[in-house]
Amino acid sequence: MKIAQITSVYISVPPKTHGGTERIVYHLCQELHRRNHDVELFASGDSKVDCTLHAVLPIASQDDPHSTFYLEKEYEARNTYNLYRQAERFDVIHAHWTTLAPYFSVSTTTPTLITYAYMERELHEYYKEHFPHCFPVCVSHAQAKALGDPSIPVVYNGVDLDEIAFNGKPEDFLMIVGRMTPGKGIAEAIRIAKKARTKLLIVGHVTTHLPWSEEYFYKEVKPQIDGGMIRYIERLAYHDIVEMMGKAKGFLFPLQWDEPFGMVVIEAMAAGTPVLAYGRGSMPELIKHGETGFLVEGEEEMVEMIDRLQTLDRGSCRAWIADHFSVKQMVDCYEQLYRRATSGRWLGKVVQKQDHAG
Repeated sequence: MKIAQITSVYISVPPKTHGGTERIVYHLCQELHRRNHDVELFASGDSKVDCTLHAVLPIASQDDPHSTFYLEKEYEARNTYNLYRQAERFDVIHAHWTTLAPYFSVSTTTPTLITYAYMERELHEYYKEHFPHCFPVCVSHAQAKALGDPSIPVVYNGVDLDEIAFNGKPEDFLMIVGRMTPGKGIAEAIRIAKKARTKLLIVGHVTTHLPWSEEYFYKEVKPQIDGGMIRYIERLAYHDIVEMMGKAKGFLFPLQWDEPFGMVVIEAMAAGTPVLAYGRGSMPELIKHGETGFLVEGEEEMVEMIDRLQTLDRGSCRAWIADHFSVKQMVDCYEQLYRRATSGRWLGKVVQKQDHAG
């Protein structure tokens, strides 16, 4: 099958540090290529994949000091146009939000799958009404439910366990990884760690992509960093991030919104580290309560559960991810959807069952 993959030009594929969508795109390209599909990727020029790469700019706009907000928008549109002007060469196009693929999908009969890394209900309804050749895929059942359309196929993101070392002997600190935005709960994680009198390592960068990120960091996070109990690292290479995850005794995820998925959660568990999270969004689908972590309702309960993390089997955390969130399972599901879309029989049936909720 001839498959086009397209993602934002903001971050390279794979990402140099951390980036959920771009790492998923990388694994899709690599595994589909390995399975003898003819795959072409439309992304930034510094992406490194085994398949054919098409790029309208040499490096990801995030890493280009000369890039501006306006140029970035221009190159996002140009990247999408570069694909759709030759769309008829492909059997199927797989787009990853936030590309402009839906708006170009009307120019071709080649079907477009679009994975909703994030999506507003109003946007989904607009896409559904106006773009008949564009087929949505959710990353969790919670996301499909929030969009008011539980018939949307669900494919869970996957991790490559060969990239994530298991650590059965953690050190005495907690960890959180995420962009500097209020929704990730970083300020709350600091408060929780202080109440528990436990060291916390924060990894997360201030992003110019979101205008409120810098203000949040300097007002809510930076004043709490002391280099001892509360440590902060802006960026780490992916290998170093997952290695540090494995060293942590627990991973905090006190989300302030309903996360559609949460790659860092399955990465932490893959490294053997149990997760403490609020039971909202996709978290009940990702965490097996009482076995790979704990789902709690508030800060005080999260503080209380920190001591119970040591009672969980870290090997079970990794086994859980291997059984339910592998790259192989993810690509198997997408192959099924590609065949369905190209056959003209998009039934809207859920692909990945919700049979292992926490």
